[in-house]
Amino acid sequence: MITTALNHLDATFLNIERPQDPWSIHLELHLQKRIDEERLRAAIRHAQRLHPLARARLRPYHAGSLSYSWEIGERSDVEPLRVRAADNGQELAELRAELLSASVPLDVSPGFRLLLVRVPDGDRLLINLHHAVADGLSAFRIMTSIVRRYAGEEDPVPGVDPLAVRDLRSLAAAQSLRERMERLGLFAEYLMRSTTAPVRVNGRGVPAGDPDEAPGYGVHLLGLTAEETARFLASRRKPATINDMLLAGLALTIREWNRDTGGRTGKISMMMPVNLRPREWWFEVVSNFSSYVNVILDESDQRDFAAAVSAVCRQTVRLKEAGAAGTLIDVLSIPRFLPAVLKARLREIAPTVGRGHVQTSWLSNLGRLAAAPVMGDAGPVSAIYFSPPAHMPMGVSVGAVSLEDRMTLTLRYRKAVFDAAAAKEFAERYRAILLGDGR
Repeated sequence: MITTALNHLDATFLNIERPQDPWSIHLELHLQKRIDEERLRAAIRHAQRLHPLARARLRPYHAGSLSYSWEIGERSDVEPLRVRAADNGQELAELRAELLSASVPLDVSPGFRLLLVRVPDGDRLLINLHHAVADGLSAFRIMTSIVRRYAGEEDPVPGVDPLAVRDLRSLAAAQSLRERMERLGLFAEYLMRSTTAPVRVNGRGVPAGDPDEAPGYGVHLLGLTAEETARFLASRRKPATINDMLLAGLALTIREWNRDTGGRTGKISMMMPVNLRPREWWFEVVSNFSSYVNVILDESDQRDFAAAVSAVCRQTVRLKEAGAAGTLIDVLSIPRFLPAVLKARLREIAPTVGRGHVQTSWLSNLGRLAAAPVMGDAGPVSAIYFSPPAHMPMGVSVGAVSLEDRMTLTLRYRKAVFDAAAAKEFAERYRAILLGDGR
């Protein structure tokens, strides 16, 4: 049995998760043919052998424990795959929501669950990966191992010890006094701008009352056509990135939605993950390597799409140059000496503190795959969808990923914020703004 300490991000996600807000990472592959169940189970076992944290469980701890550790055995404690059938999109949506609304138990391995859904036009393979175990790129890496093994392809890994490279402070440390001072300056600016609470996405189609009385997630899949994707990409003006544009579009969607549904408008704060992995293994190693930075748009920045993109770009350039994602790792180091009984209190105080300081929304972009993975005789992957958690008081998050010439967007929402109809309308507004049809 191997043991390894939880890193800063692992422990944080463990401590702040609540039953109403599972920290579930969602990744979904669409195939046009059938997957053989037994071959799939063998491919899953291969992925677990290759990636140690894919067979990890949380080591038992007590109230006075000062740290947490993963235990990594030779095999899983439980079978992570379930197989279901869905006759239509509604049944598939219900199965997806059920999967993502459950917190994967961490006291047994593995820290993820897979769902194979048989639908009339092919198969869907979904994963719910507990964020305390690993990040979105890790979910993609686990799925990549499964696809490669199923197809009988090689599945190479970088020549690094996957458990020895998880020290986030060594990856995110400031490289100079100037960088350290720049980070402190940015953090001070963020604290000053956080004295007023950001707006919240206005709920619609849900009963009034305590949001904890309406637990669970819903998901709306928004796939852009090849023509729409090309039009969106062509509208980019350097130095803005595609991610800057997605953030700006999300902010304008929230503003217009709130304005038209009677919600509050004003400062919008968005959380954006930053991959701390070095370039030589950018998409490798299953663990938590995604720190976070905040992008804030005041109401004056939300005049139109161009103004919003410009405001986002100015901030992301500064954040990248200063290595600001490392600031979060420094902050997360503060509670590491507290006993577990006090760390667990974060679950109780986080929603209250978050009303004023947690961001309006969260956008995570996995990037672009130049070629579609081929899953052997199950055929090529026709689409990939991905979404991060949407914990309260945010309640709404967006995940993006591009496969060949098409981009997919996934709207994740707490059922305390939207019903399915409202989620669809919000997502279509987002599409229109990104494509220049709603500005």
